[in-house]
Amino acid sequence: MSSILLLIPFYFNRAMIIGSDTIFHFNRFYDTAMQIKHGNFQYFISMYGFQESGRIVNALYGPVMSYVQGALVLISPSWFGYQIISNSCLYFLASLSLYLLLRKAHIAIIYRLPLSLFYLTTYAIQYWTLRQGFSSWGAALFPICLIPLIDLVEKKSLDPIKTALAIALMCQVHMLSALLLILVYACFYILSVFNTTKVLRIQLLKQAALSVVVFIPLVLNVFYSFVIIYLKNNIAQPFVNPVMANTTIFKGSSYWLFSPILLLMVIAFVVLKTFYYWHHRGSDLLSVTATSCGLLFLLCTDIFPWKILNSTHIKLVEVIQFPFRFFVPFIVLLLLTLGIILQHSQSKSLRFGLLSYGILLLSLFQVILSNNAALNQWHNKRDYLNSNVHTYFVSDDAQKVKKSFFIKDKSTALKNIVKATPDYLPVKSGKVTGKYDMYHHQVLKKQTHFKKSIFKNKLLVEWQGDRERYIQIPVVKYTNTILFLNQKSVRHNQIILSKIGAVSIKQVKGNNRLLVYYRNDNLLILILLITFISWLTALGYIFKYH
Repeated sequence: MSSILLLIPFYFNRAMIIGSDTIFHFNRFYDTAMQIKHGNFQYFISMYGFQESGRIVNALYGPVMSYVQGALVLISPSWFGYQIISNSCLYFLASLSLYLLLRKAHIAIIYRLPLSLFYLTTYAIQYWTLRQGFSSWGAALFPICLIPLIDLVEKKSLDPIKTALAIALMCQVHMLSALLLILVYACFYILSVFNTTKVLRIQLLKQAALSVVVFIPLVLNVFYSFVIIYLKNNIAQPFVNPVMANTTIFKGSSYWLFSPILLLMVIAFVVLKTFYYWHHRGSDLLSVTATSCGLLFLLCTDIFPWKILNSTHIKLVEVIQFPFRFFVPFIVLLLLTLGIILQHSQSKSLRFGLLSYGILLLSLFQVILSNNAALNQWHNKRDYLNSNVHTYFVSDDAQKVKKSFFIKDKSTALKNIVKATPDYLPVKSGKVTGKYDMYHHQVLKKQTHFKKSIFKNKLLVEWQGDRERYIQIPVVKYTNTILFLNQKSVRHNQIILSKIGAVSIKQVKGNNRLLVYYRNDNLLILILLITFISWLTALGYIFKYH
């Protein structure tokens, strides 16, 4: 019911929210959708999305989730339909995930139901709706991935299979969310080890080691992709934020703290009640552990020295990009702690019910208003996108562009609006300046001069040459990318690569046909098979014994 309420503005407005990451994600999901539709599975390079440029994206960005989203795109009647379906799935997944975590923590249904619905109204989930920030999908799964930690605290036992599955699941969805999840696991684990006997510490150490052993085959495909691609290519890193201190929740990203605005009241209530219980009544170990790990809140504020860390250029720090991302584990731990507090207080009065559901309804109403405001942007005649950064329009006809998001042929919209995103391109050096402009000029703007299609599961690029000379093609080449020009294999010394890996090749006068594909990798097939069998075995064990 709450999910339907949150989707009402989309039905009434018949509008799209095109945020900062929309075009990027739509391209990668369209690519996997077409792979599924045509049975042309290309694990590494993109032959359908990203202007059929042969880029590598999905292999390094939640590969399994990319195909799940591709399936949603495939069954959707249009991009507008996908927007509705994906938001529905996200809301259902997020509320169910927190509901199951609270049930595992023995929180009564009278508390866990409103808390699960309240979670939908936080910016951790709405980030996808309003800006298509993919970390929302990590946030939706975050609570359910914390379930093994309940037994760790209460029983001093870490189930290796469940733990491995939880972290592996997040790795297949969103790597940065997986790093945050590991951080929470490390926090819970350290606190539990220090709060137990020597015998149990040894047992926990063995269980943690076994978790790692089980975990590795579950994510073998992810590890292999990173190793084989980064080992043979110099890969452009995603956007490096030079002013991380300006994207904390106390500065430029305060909307995380005020979405919904009653979240501040909830935080204040949890803090005051926690101090009260600790001082007057004592508290159970789960509450203490969750609250202690909730200090991750400091990582998304100015209190943490982000400005100093930013200047060190440490890769791990640069990967984080935006400190507000630490708010995701914090909000989950906050709601878990709140559930424990409510369970201990046994507040079941009519006043409590009215207050809790009143907060929930007001929060839902705020989300509906904010979504409606974002959707209204679509009805502007010119500035109808919610973000125009590095975004270009192929057509000046706004109505034509808008209509393309409501038709069955989803490729039309991706041709009308293009975005220069140089993430994961094979660059010549680690610090290439002007990557966005280069991608715009070398790939995006050149599309009209070439005809691209799929021939025998390979990307075929055709054009007419005016004379014999080198010409730049809007195709990206990695070390293992194979090129055949006019039925002849192209050697490395016959190619000129730009700073972002765009191919320049010697054309002939008249018709030119360039075949592009990725080198056959038999080891990848074996690794995918091992990963698949490992998931089936682990899930089978869970269903049989739990």
